[in-house]
Amino acid sequence: MQQSPEQPFSPANLMATPILDWQAPGLRSLACQLQSYHLSTRELVQAAHRRLTEAIQPVYDLDERQPASVTLEKGHGSCSQRMACLEALARAGGIATRVRALYVDGRFWFPRFPLVHVFIPRRVLLVWPQFLLENHWVDFDELYASMSRLVVMSAGAFTNEGESLFEAVQHTPIDFLGKTCGLACAKSEHNLSRFVVANEGTFDTRDEVFDRFGSLQDTLRGRLFAVLLKGRSSRRR
Repeated sequence: MQQSPEQPFSPANLMATPILDWQAPGLRSLACQLQSYHLSTRELVQAAHRRLTEAIQPVYDLDERQPASVTLEKGHGSCSQRMACLEALARAGGIATRVRALYVDGRFWFPRFPLVHVFIPRRVLLVWPQFLLENHWVDFDELYASMSRLVVMSAGAFTNEGESLFEAVQHTPIDFLGKTCGLACAKSEHNLSRFVVANEGTFDTRDEVFDRFGSLQDTLRGRLFAVLLKGRSSRRR
């Protein structure tokens, strides 16, 4: 079910799904380890994020529907697959999650794929998580700090040439939602909302988003992209 941004969480924001299969043994075991530290909800999701950054190597993979447990077991995955793992661990800890469905201009990905532009469509679906922390929905981009704080802390804007989105949220503004607009400390390059060509709203689960809109893996371009790059490291230094 699609939700409005103001709507409180529903049972669907905690349930296991084919993608967010948090009841799988591997995810349950890791979730129990994290919960043993008796952290606040925000600290728990942060700890899960750091653990996944260490445990799952970044690679190119378009299988958006891959269960989170499979990604964790493989030890490598795309940004989207690692975000799914983070959501699954949050739900295993009783923390509700939901997602925004954003279409991002394909040109946003050009710096990361300088030789294969032809395989990148005009717009790419980005499923961006939110977590219910201290009774407020918090976007993935503000998991560690507010956008204004990140602008002050960061060495620069996100360029999509080095580390991945999943890793960069710890210390870099990833502003697809225009939060830096009007901030005196922000530069124009911090605002990535210029790449967002459509906002399809907020959904209970990422499964719903892919069921409704499909994913790049379902297209000819996606299949060709997978042949060329699937499994290759996406970590660029």
